[in-house]
Amino acid sequence: MENISTTERMVVSHRNYNLAKLDSLHELPVGPAIYGLFAIVDEEPVNCRYIGESQNLQEAIKDLFEGSHGEGLQKFMQGPWIKMVQFNLMPGSTKQEREDAKKIWMQRYAPKIDEKGEYPGYYHN
Repeated sequence: MENISTTERMVVSHRNYNLAKLDSLHELPVGPAIYGLFAIVDEEPVNCRYIGESQNLQEAIKDLFEGSHGEGLQKFMQGPWIKMVQFNLMPGSTKQEREDAKKIWMQRYAPKIDEKGEYPGYYHN
């Protein structure tokens, strides 16, 4: 496997799920990656909702918008929140190498989401 790239991030939007019909999916790389989906506060990723790995980052994020894994994640992806994807491209990686990197991100970012698409406890502090 080649070296993992530095962490990149960008706001993601799907034309079918925002009033302005913005779509940034085509700007995402198509290579293998690990990634996290976050809300945004002051242009920084916060409150991680999901960590994943994929052979094709662009398709993985599109799939999460169009047919998310679970009701809460679907509400987050298709709801009013501004979403940021943070990712590391992993050119030449195997699925196992991406799964291993994903485990590290799961511990680092501790993704959480409730059935409303919100980060549990965020609004109750």
